Amino acid sequence: MAHAQHSPETVRTWLITCFAGHVGLPAQEIDPGRPFSDYGLNSVGSVGLAADIEDHWGVVVTAEEMWEHPSIDALGLLIARKPADRPADALGSAN
Repeated sequence: MAHAQHSPETVRTWLITCFAGHVGLPAQEIDPGRPFSDYGLNSVGSVGLAADIEDHWGVVVTAEEMWEHPSIDALGLLIARKPADRPADALGSAN
């Protein structure tokens, strides 16, 4: 497995937009340092966010990792450093 070749800033920007869609807020209202729970993200929402991350970045984020990385800033660093679980060419148009 190759490591993700994305900067934390690139991942962070994408996460802000994706997360905003999950919580129904404009992206500019999302503070990437605030915990997901401050925005009302529950376990069902976390599963949806994790699925979007896998679809877009090819990286599996477990429920435990979501708990241990409870903000966009923390989760973005994890995603940028994690090995991709699928090669980039297998992601298709999700990039």
